[in-house]
Amino acid sequence: MPSAVLRCLLLLVLFIFSTACIGKKRRVRLPPPPPDAVAVKSIHFEGNGSIGSGHSDYNLRSAIDQKENPRFVWLIKPRERRAFLDRDTLEIDAWRLETWYAHQGYFDATFRGWDVMEAGDGWDGWAFKPPASVHVVGLIEEREPSVVRKAKYRGMKAIGGPLLSSIERSAPLQEGANFSLDALKASEVAVQAALQERSFAHATIVTDVDVYPAEKAVDVMFRAELGPSCTFGEVTIEYVGSASKTQRLVAERLIRDEVTVTKGRPYRVSELSNTQRRLFGLGVFSIVNVTPDLSDPTSNVIPVHISLAPSKYKQLKVGGGMLFESGKQDVHVSADYEHVNLFNKLVRMSWENRVGYAALVQIDEISEDGLESVSQTAGPTIDSSLNFTIPRVPNRNWSLNNEVAYELGVEQGYRFMSPSWSPSMRGQLTKQLAVEFGYNLVFFRYIDLEIDPSDFASPLASLDFREKYLLTYLRQQISYDDRNDVFAPTRGQYGIYTIDEAGHFLGGDFNYIKLAADHRFYKSLNRVLPDSLRGALALRLGGGLIETYGDGLRASVPYQERLYLGGANDVRGWTQDQLGPYICDPDTAFECLGTLGLVQPTDEIIPIGGLVKGHATVETRLYTLGGYGVVGFYDTGMVWTNRGEVYDPTREGSPLALQPSVGGGVRYLLDFAAIRLDVARRLGDEPMFSALPLWNFHFSLAEAF
Repeated sequence: MPSAVLRCLLLLVLFIFSTACIGKKRRVRLPPPPPDAVAVKSIHFEGNGSIGSGHSDYNLRSAIDQKENPRFVWLIKPRERRAFLDRDTLEIDAWRLETWYAHQGYFDATFRGWDVMEAGDGWDGWAFKPPASVHVVGLIEEREPSVVRKAKYRGMKAIGGPLLSSIERSAPLQEGANFSLDALKASEVAVQAALQERSFAHATIVTDVDVYPAEKAVDVMFRAELGPSCTFGEVTIEYVGSASKTQRLVAERLIRDEVTVTKGRPYRVSELSNTQRRLFGLGVFSIVNVTPDLSDPTSNVIPVHISLAPSKYKQLKVGGGMLFESGKQDVHVSADYEHVNLFNKLVRMSWENRVGYAALVQIDEISEDGLESVSQTAGPTIDSSLNFTIPRVPNRNWSLNNEVAYELGVEQGYRFMSPSWSPSMRGQLTKQLAVEFGYNLVFFRYIDLEIDPSDFASPLASLDFREKYLLTYLRQQISYDDRNDVFAPTRGQYGIYTIDEAGHFLGGDFNYIKLAADHRFYKSLNRVLPDSLRGALALRLGGGLIETYGDGLRASVPYQERLYLGGANDVRGWTQDQLGPYICDPDTAFECLGTLGLVQPTDEIIPIGGLVKGHATVETRLYTLGGYGVVGFYDTGMVWTNRGEVYDPTREGSPLALQPSVGGGVRYLLDFAAIRLDVARRLGDEPMFSALPLWNFHFSLAEAF
């Protein structure tokens, strides 16, 4: 690692450590355990269900108060965090377990007792000798569960037969299924919500449950008291805290634009939740309560009260980060400023700044004795962007964005600087679907460019390497997002499709059309996993195509805008951007294949991208409830110089010559990101990549997709 990068890394670690220590409360040390204390090494049960049954060891441990030692406790705090045996708690836990079983329909289940077995006194070799420990085993006799023999609904004729049939079919408690108190309560809530969604604001549900243990049967009756059919009344808004200040900073007309509750319209619970969601979406309130006034059970007009508390409109975030993968290191600090209510018009301003140092290391020559020389492209990096978002242009579903940015970056074989301006308009058509239209003006200049196209007598020498250029293009983008979580999704889809049209008619130096697509699917695996795990199957499909038009030098694509693959976020068997065509330094002694079938003398590789790319990933993610996880993945993809190269019948490996890689990784989920370390191995035998390493590792603060 370059010494400059190492120094930056040490400074970043010290900064993060010192920041974490500021304002840290003094920790109170727990008193030492009694001399005769016995630690609980494990708690297991006999006679209960297996993993995934709903009454496994994990479920039963969650139902009792006696705890077992956390795993690897000796790595954290050898004495303070141990769980010690409490026999009085175990006695009460026996009753808790029988009650828990009754709630699951096992009315005849019996807890037979606890079996406590010695597990040893611990090893004297540890710096802190662990206390004596025991294994605790609970003995269960489950017997047969009771099933729901009848589930009847009364008092709901006013809602109509079709709706009542829909409620009966969708209720969690179904005839013929095992009885469960949780399913019973969930059915009560579902029935009441369905009635309140049909204007019966005062609807209540009374449930009668008859249990017949000898017959292993339970009869359930849900009786509804509907009350009058209701409409919405007046909507009042109350400001928590300083009302005058809040009213001055957020005009009430802007707030009422987000209120979907309308006086005189039928009462619906969904309108209340929709209003709350939209008000939170403004980003200026820390508390939003939308409450119907149900105090008079005979009234058919329901007033609605909204209480709001303002959040902090200004926010400054300071942090840092790092990225390490084979051949590339990056360390940086960041400072982001955001104002969500600029000019008191809900205008958002965000100013994001990242300053760091990056290095791309390349092996130049390897002899029989080992590593001879290493080259690198390194330097400071800056990424700064200032963005203004004006809402309600022309209506609440649309916003106008204006971004000014500056980037100073490092890539393999060159450094660059690039200021840009990107005005755009974004429309949220539905909750999941959005469109965006924009104009982009980019000035690009190479710094310390190591590539001289005149050195190469190959088609790749025709790449349009200009010391500086102006790029202008229009962009249209469609995005779809129904993921359940942005940082660690387990279900849903995310897709983004983009078209860019660059042309001289917009004032730029290039004429081309660029198409890009990226779609991701997430499927939860929780139903087939043990209760102590959760996970997802993730699939990603992506690709891109660039077509030039016109004549002369304008019918080309700038090097920076070509298509690339390889790295931490797509095909992980390759280092950053190195899956695809490249050119080589003719001064070194080895041979490499710069593009399909083309031999060039070197082993130093400078990626030059292509005009066509395609890639796919399948990944299985498994996480514990504590946030630790492992993944396994299969990545494949390729970048081609042009469309004619995608399918070549004379070449082995056609029609696509996709390059696969496999690997695995570990994860730790935070509230805002996932810390990940991935290791991948290339599987293909394409000669043009023979000089590249077979194994690559990637470390970053985000899932790959």
